[in-house]
Amino acid sequence: MGIVTLITTRYIRGSRVLGFLSIKSRLSFIVMAVGVSLLVVVLSIFNGFQKQVKESLWQGGPHITIENSFGSGAIYDYEKVISHLQSDPKLKDTIISVEGNITSHGLIQSNNNFNPIMIRAVPIDSVERLLQNGLPNFPRILHYNRDEIQNINSKKLVVIGKEMSAIFGYGMGREITMAVPGGRFTVERGVQVNVQTFRLTGLFKTGYYNYDSKFVFLSLPVAQDFFKMKGAVNQIAIKVRSLDDLKLTKTRILDRLREDNWNPSIQETSSWSVRTIAEEQENFLAALRLEKTIISIIVFLFIVLAALGMVATVHSLVRAKRKSIGTLKALGLASNDILLIFTLNAMVVGILSSLVGGMWGIFVATKLEVIISGLSEIINAIGSALNPGDWNHVELVPKDIYYFDHIPVDIDISFIFMVTTASTILSGLAGYFPARWAANLNPVDTIRND
Repeated sequence: MGIVTLITTRYIRGSRVLGFLSIKSRLSFIVMAVGVSLLVVVLSIFNGFQKQVKESLWQGGPHITIENSFGSGAIYDYEKVISHLQSDPKLKDTIISVEGNITSHGLIQSNNNFNPIMIRAVPIDSVERLLQNGLPNFPRILHYNRDEIQNINSKKLVVIGKEMSAIFGYGMGREITMAVPGGRFTVERGVQVNVQTFRLTGLFKTGYYNYDSKFVFLSLPVAQDFFKMKGAVNQIAIKVRSLDDLKLTKTRILDRLREDNWNPSIQETSSWSVRTIAEEQENFLAALRLEKTIISIIVFLFIVLAALGMVATVHSLVRAKRKSIGTLKALGLASNDILLIFTLNAMVVGILSSLVGGMWGIFVATKLEVIISGLSEIINAIGSALNPGDWNHVELVPKDIYYFDHIPVDIDISFIFMVTTASTILSGLAGYFPARWAANLNPVDTIRND
């Protein structure tokens, strides 16, 4: 405490003599505070965007899929494979659900055209759980026909994404024709196609556009008849408790499936491949990380620019206070004290600007929805007043394009602490080098020349 008190006392005394509250110091403070607040706001939006996209991905489908690349790809004894995986105590702790399903490409008829889609069939052991969004691999249903959906396991009923309904103009109760490959490929006949008509009984939404516009869901028994895979599936879907455990769980699954002689008849007709959702969406997630990194670098350069401005500020301050510095040194103030005073001055500016910028950034991030809505209203009010007849309503963040119900914001306090710490360190470094020049000034020459 004695050292801290001594340093603080010397800094305050020196500051009074040197007078640090210059216009340039205030300007550096403002520039750095704005840089910190921008970095907090931008990174909070990117964190929220990434979080919402990931949650949409995780809700949409299985986290880990097991497929058989042997022969036709069908897994006939999939219940035994599931039991074998669930009997592993290590996997039991990390897995929420394991179930067989059918996932395949298909075609859906719209007017006179057939459009490519993905068809996914999952077991529905309880219609009530389905309606309460309690099935692990079935997305959240928004609209449905309660009386009709009770027969989803026995009748040809499907649930499609809300975006697919909007794209093709499908309403509840609409008859939908779908086509899938049926039978084996032969040179003489080519690919046989199985075409059936289903009835639309529900709409789902995950929040991930590509999923909501491409996938059609139906029950596993109906799909097994449609794909002519009676008693079989082509995929085993797994949901995990924590997405941080994806790689470890995948490794344990592969080890479990490759164990010697756990079921020779299954192993002889199987060649297992295991993929995680992170691997399937690797390019998309990598693009998100790259965007976040680039934006962070660009905004952080704003803080670096403010630090360079701090160098110029302290340097000009030293030149302006040469006589005062010489007088203080002539009176016995050590060079190290001069160095300390100017360095601490820069760090104080950095600390204050980081605190003000950080708090302002948090405030703006939390109120961003209100701020943008207010700006939209102001722009529309001015536009309507200036051009009442031809003005088109402006929406600064169009929800139909970005597919958000709200602007996603995720404030990371640890990141804000890191930013403020980096700003303080940069400010200290910015003040150190001009402070060394001030500390090395000759008091006699300084007083004589000034």
